[in-house]
Amino acid sequence: MTALPALVPGVCQVWWTRPEDVDVQHDALLAPVDLERRGRLRQEADRRRLTAAAAVVRMVVGAHAGLPPGDVEIDRTCGSCGQQHGKPWVPAMPDVHVSVSHSAGAVAVAVGRDGPIGVDVEELGEIQAAEVESLAACVLAPEERAHLARLPVASRTGAFTTYWTRKEAVVKATGEGIALVDHIVVTPPSSPPRLLRSSGDGVAISLHPLHPPTGAVATLAVMAETAVRVVERPAGPLLRAAGGRRLLPQTSRRLSRATTRSQR
Repeated sequence: MTALPALVPGVCQVWWTRPEDVDVQHDALLAPVDLERRGRLRQEADRRRLTAAAAVVRMVVGAHAGLPPGDVEIDRTCGSCGQQHGKPWVPAMPDVHVSVSHSAGAVAVAVGRDGPIGVDVEELGEIQAAEVESLAACVLAPEERAHLARLPVASRTGAFTTYWTRKEAVVKATGEGIALVDHIVVTPPSSPPRLLRSSGDGVAISLHPLHPPTGAVATLAVMAETAVRVVERPAGPLLRAAGGRRLLPQTSRRLSRATTRSQR
């Protein structure tokens, strides 16, 4: 048996994996709705990222719900159009919050009990330097654009990507939608991530820097009144152990090769 760390209040788990960690054997972990979504994707890389994310969500949540991965009901109903591409919600465990993000070679699955969460990971270099100015005009607040303009040209793409992950993580946590991203103001990329202003007055949101594979940047947003500890763990061992083994939650929080980061 493969034991998972207990999902306890005060701790948010972020599981990292890669598209190459999955193959056809992991299809058995997915539900028909996952396979249907994957079938609509044209690129093999996109299909593998979806498989990795869906498998990890189902393994982790299923272990804590006492269900096989494929039996975990995950509702992704979009609040705007009603289609199954919105933020994941687990009816069997309504107190568990889930967020998923993937870009290039990095797949992140965040789970926690303290309040809505949002995770975003972006590949550095995916945005071209020529696009930065026009994108900044759409998604950055005036003070953020002013800070970006003061940076050396060569640094602006990476800085914009960091701004983007911080703001995207917030809108994924709040569920406000990407249309309101320019109403969110965060600290500059050279400073620890912190939400300075948003449209949700009185809502406590903490931002946490994450540590994706080289060549990517990522941020986690947590809506909670109290401090939350973020623990990052590799999901590759779970996927490798998935064949024929049952995953169980463990009472201890320990797991080999875990990386723990704490921040208020």
